[in-house]
Amino acid sequence: MAWYLLMDETTSERLMEKGLYFLSVAYHGTDEAKAYRTEISLKAAAEFLRQGIHVFAPVIYVNQIVEELNLPSTEERRQLVMPYLLDFLKVSKGMILITVEGWQNSWGVRQELIFCQEHKIPVYKINPDQLGGNLPRLLSTPLDVNELLEAA
Repeated sequence: MAWYLLMDETTSERLMEKGLYFLSVAYHGTDEAKAYRTEISLKAAAEFLRQGIHVFAPVIYVNQIVEELNLPSTEERRQLVMPYLLDFLKVSKGMILITVEGWQNSWGVRQELIFCQEHKIPVYKINPDQLGGNLPRLLSTPLDVNELLEAA
């Protein structure tokens, strides 16, 4: 018997929906901030998966790819990585913004929000303290991207 036949109907329907969510989190800062943000991304991706929600979490592995490429400047990293990330964002069901300290000042988060605004991609906001809660409920109502951009 196929594994998906063992699930309840709602879970099975949700899994059959195409696409995944793009998990956005500010990254740059001190080494401690980067470590915390990577840890939060990993915890968030795990919790979303546990609750049956699939996410693409670039902070978890994109920075390892960038390290392998040995790009010396921030500008070179941005020019290479941002188009890559926006390709994933373009096909996402929506963007989930984790509001760690510094998200309002993040160049990358701002680019992602502008892209969502231009392409009418829904945006959802989550505080790290909410990660243990009912995540499907948090994804039930998208935010106004214009308001987020004003805050950023």
